[in-house]
Amino acid sequence: MRLAPKAASALRALPLIGVLALVAISAGTPGCASSNEDSCGQLRSALKKCGMPVVELDCGRIDRTSQEGLLSRLGKQGCQGVSDADADGNAVDPRLCALARWSCPDSPTPTPAQAVTKYPVVFVSGIDGSPAFDWNPRILEAVKKSGSSAHHVGVLPWATTRERGADLWASLETLRQRLDGKKLNLVCYAVGGLDCRYVASPGGLMKGNAKGFAAVQSTIASVTTISTPHRGTRVAEAALSALKSGTANELLQTLVGAGIEGTLAIPDDAALGRTLEGLTLAAALKLNAELTDGEGIEYQSWAGVSHVLGKTSTASEESIRAHCTDTEGSLLFQRHKDTRDAMSELLWITTPFGGTSLNDNGAVVQSPTDGMVSVESAKWGTFRGCIPADHYDVIGQIGHTTRDPLTGFDAPRFYRYLAGDLATRGF
Repeated sequence: MRLAPKAASALRALPLIGVLALVAISAGTPGCASSNEDSCGQLRSALKKCGMPVVELDCGRIDRTSQEGLLSRLGKQGCQGVSDADADGNAVDPRLCALARWSCPDSPTPTPAQAVTKYPVVFVSGIDGSPAFDWNPRILEAVKKSGSSAHHVGVLPWATTRERGADLWASLETLRQRLDGKKLNLVCYAVGGLDCRYVASPGGLMKGNAKGFAAVQSTIASVTTISTPHRGTRVAEAALSALKSGTANELLQTLVGAGIEGTLAIPDDAALGRTLEGLTLAAALKLNAELTDGEGIEYQSWAGVSHVLGKTSTASEESIRAHCTDTEGSLLFQRHKDTRDAMSELLWITTPFGGTSLNDNGAVVQSPTDGMVSVESAKWGTFRGCIPADHYDVIGQIGHTTRDPLTGFDAPRFYRYLAGDLATRGF
């Protein structure tokens, strides 16, 4: 299957699971507006590249001079030009809100506590540490500005949980030495959450090694997972099915053309197969039986929820209410009740697979999804609730430099809130 050039261009940054899942369901991705269009059309194209949920622009709502001024600013500043230069740097320019008919609400995240964490916060990468799919640097900057110590740790890309866990532990040991032996608060994204649990469990990396696990307990204070497939994802199963029809490199070249090598860390077929096998529902069920939580380590989790085109339904809202209540029974981030996150087009193709997981008894469970991982799969330890964000929004990607114009969600503010919450609880 070959895609039109515009669709291929839009998919150049697509993570490998998403690319392979695309083959499995033979779906296409809508193209972006041409840069040769008028100023309004060019604005539409520029905003989409910045991850903004553009459906249509009402060019009559602002004059042409304002349109051209916005386009010039985007050309000079890139996606930073989306922000309101006269505001706090996180608000969307109100002219764009008018142009696209966005509600542009303020943040639904509670005000972050003015407290400094006792232990440094360490942001752990997901399955692919490429810049477009790793923690947005703005997040670390925001946590640091709030007074807490914040660090980033990359993990071996496209490898098994055992391999990644060993690599993560080596990095944590090195980091801890630099930090004078302080314990660490791990905040782990997506597959990185499995790596963090593998290190922090007596049945994981240090199984049978009491001295080694004692070192783990003296290193890790808490594990917070974000959109982690604790109970697997059927996206991996779809990707495995796609892999049978060709090599990873062949599939990528067919779908997105030359140049992808500089965007993603491409594994060989065997490594990719082993990685995906470990993310299936059955493999996750087996892993969870082995990885008991480490004594003295705090575990908590967050899930993302998003919607194709920001559209919802009565059934969808009922499912969110049923699955997104936190451990204490509260439905969080409902400050703007009529707003819904518009999922990145890059996730439309994986969404049909993303809502399925297994419970601890092996029964199939359907729940809302961030486009890649279901809410029920993302739950581990104390479940803190659902974030109005897709699988990339939860870490401030792709291209996001400001608050979401539909929901108000702002990743740097959320992680300031998370750090403040850890601090108030003694971590």
